[in-house]
This record gives sequence, C-alpha cells and structure tokens, in this order.
Amino acid sequence: MLFATYNIHFGLGTDNVYDVARIADVVAEADIVCLQEVVQGWALNAHADQAREIAERLNRHVWFHGPFDADASSVSADGRIVNRRRTFGNAVLSRWPIVEARGHLLPKTAMPTQFDLQRGFVEAVIETPKGRLRVYSIHLSHITHAQRLPQIEALLDIVLDAPRRGGAWDAHASDSFVFTEVAQPVPAAAVVMGDFNFTPTDVEYAAICGETHPLFGRVATADHLTDAWTAAGNAEDRESFAGEGRIDHAFVTHDLRGKVKRAWIDNTTPASDHWPLFVEIDV
Repeated sequence: MLFATYNIHFGLGTDNVYDVARIADVVAEADIVCLQEVVQGWALNAHADQAREIAERLNRHVWFHGPFDADASSVSADGRIVNRRRTFGNAVLSRWPIVEARGHLLPKTAMPTQFDLQRGFVEAVIETPKGRLRVYSIHLSHITHAQRLPQIEALLDIVLDAPRRGGAWDAHASDSFVFTEVAQPVPAAAVVMGDFNFTPTDVEYAAICGETHPLFGRVATADHLTDAWTAAGNAEDRESFAGEGRIDHAFVTHDLRGKVKRAWIDNTTPASDHWPLFVEIDV
C-alpha cells in the first residue's frame, strides 16, 4: 500500500504558478494521501475548495479539517447574506472509504510580534482491503521548539490513547432514528504523516521517536512512534524542503515497523515549495 504526504503550499509552486491539478497528479499513484496547507473559501483563488478538487481529479474519498477558520461572507446588493468561511488545514484522501474522521486542534500560544496560526490535525479511520487503519495528517507550528513541543505531546496523546478513547461513537443507540449503526473497535495500527517543521536532529524528533543512546542507538518506548524513513532502511536523509532538511515525515505505530518497505522523496516537482514523501507499507 502506497502512502504519501505533501504540503501543497495552497497550490502555488516554486515557479509561482497556481495549479491544483498538477498537485493531484504528483500523488496520483498513492493509495492514501495526507495533504497540508490546503485552503477553502479564499477570494484570491476564487473561493476554491482544493480538497474537493484534488479528490475529484483522483477519484478519491476525502475529508478536510481547517483548524484556521475565519469569516469570508459577503452581503449582496439586496441585503442577503452570502455565508462563506475561509479555512486553512489538512486533508486525507483515500482509495477506500473514510469510515469516520475527526479534526483536532493543537495547543497554541499567542505571539504578539510573529505570525503563526491555529494548527491542527485530521484523524481518519480508513476501511482498507486488509482491514481498518488510522491515518493522521498534521501540520505543526513553523516558529519555535517551544510552540511545537506541546503540540507533539497533544498529538501523541491522541494517537497512542485512541483505543481507550474509542471511535466517533460507542456501541449503538438501538432506539435512535439515526445512531443505530454498531461501533467498530478502533484499529491499533496508525500512520501519522505531515509537515512537522523539524528535522531528525531537533529535540522534537526525539520526543516522537525516543532519545539516542551511545550503545543502543535510538531507544523508543511504547510512548513513541517509529520513523518510516529509517524503518525503510534509508541510511541518509533527504531534503523535503529546500534548505531546511527533512521536515516532512511519516511516523508509524511500532506494530508497523517491520512492514515498511520503501520510503523516498520526489524532489523533481515544482508544484509546491515542499517535496512529497512517499512510503510503501505492507499493511
């Protein structure tokens, strides 16, 4: 099964061309795709719904969550309100049904002199041919370690505690008009992908993958995740953002560690200011 994560930079490429179609084409072979910096409802691109456009071009299931959400409504000449929101966030696309999904907000501390915005992540349960799988699409703050570390703590709490928390609903309401479907167990396996804005040399990486030991190398516990890049046997890093290093990652729960087959970065496309990361996993 082929996974991809891609920060699409609102559809604007390094050549300063806005082209959502070529974004879709870059990840067309992937079965499950996590996207970041996806926008909806902004006037500068004719209020485009980028998640829907990409899903339609690829014929995929899709779910989008915009942790940044602001007013973009207008009032017509006759006084009628045209309701519209402008959002910025993350999406998951899949060949197979996204049977349930949730959007989570990440911790944010106000910065009076520096631009940042509300961050979040998508939690999606996908009905793959080999069973249900949790997939997360996330975008952390681009500012400082201090902004990102609380976000990582919140992310890990959600990902690792998911079986205890349960899914979008529990059991079933047999006497209800709508909630009659029986809830399914939350799958243990999870793939967490996105723009994390840190490299493997940063403290945030250790917070997710464990500290390093002079004799034992990277030491992970049950409170950590596995980096799919290293699990695939890659000995060297590659940049996913020019000049910044590998800041786009795919992490997996430890039960998937031995099932990661390949991981690579396509640095040939100018479709975004990031390059997409692809991971092949035998789920």
